[in-house]
Amino acid sequence: MMKPTVFAVSDMDRRTSQISTDHETQETEASSPLNPVPEGVTLGTNLPCWYYFARPLLAILIGGVLFSSGTALSLLYFTQVGNVPYLLGPVFLSVGLMFLVTGLVWVPVVKQRLEHKALTKINGKALQVHEQH
Repeated sequence: MMKPTVFAVSDMDRRTSQISTDHETQETEASSPLNPVPEGVTLGTNLPCWYYFARPLLAILIGGVLFSSGTALSLLYFTQVGNVPYLLGPVFLSVGLMFLVTGLVWVPVVKQRLEHKALTKINGKALQVHEQH
């Protein structure tokens, strides 16, 4: 049987939510497209590095494939080797370039976010140790 789950999000802070299942309460971070929390992972656990870079690398891969396909289709059109519609090559080129640039910009953003999380975690622990003395 499935247990009912209740989600309560406070008005002041949309980033945290309380998940109540029966008599157990656990604080987790809310899931959003930019900041997903995978199923079964609680806060405070270390996620592997590939988890953060999987989507940017996928965007780079898709962009590279589309860009190279657009280049090949454009070459086929301009050399008049095959019967290729004139807009197919430029469309693949532009969409591929869009994905490629998005992925390339996304990687440094993820790196900076991970460094910021590490620094705040270190500084938070240092502040807690300092407050205890």
